[in-house]
Amino acid sequence: MIGLLTQIHIADGTMYNTMQMPDSLYKYGFNKYEAVLKSFHTDSNQLKKSMRYYTLHPDILEKIYLKISDNLRVKSDSLNKINQAQIEKDNKRRTDSLSKLPKQQQNQAPQPPKQQPTGKPAPHFNNKRYLPPNKSPNAKPIQ
Repeated sequence: MIGLLTQIHIADGTMYNTMQMPDSLYKYGFNKYEAVLKSFHTDSNQLKKSMRYYTLHPDILEKIYLKISDNLRVKSDSLNKINQAQIEKDNKRRTDSLSKLPKQQQNQAPQPPKQQPTGKPAPHFNNKRYLPPNKSPNAKPIQ
């Protein structure tokens, strides 16, 4: 019963990442619970009967849940160690890649790229996406 309830609580925890809509919970959750029950060679009716018995004997149920919480704590600690090792590995790779980048001089700010002179006067605005069309020499002002 301890192993079964541990796996059921793990399945419950994975459902928090699923979109919380009734159809999706049924669609994804039903298969998870069914797989857990099948792996312990039981069905939902037997689980209901067992839980009914344990709710009538709360002292036994309390001992079961103490062991379940210990199991879940051990599993989460091992996952945290794996995640922490992966984070450290990623940080090391990131610092190694940053050390390979060329270094700029410390006291010099980066300079913007210089533009080549084109012979035309610079436009009076800094919008680089839109440049006004050149006026043809025959253009007359509107009167």
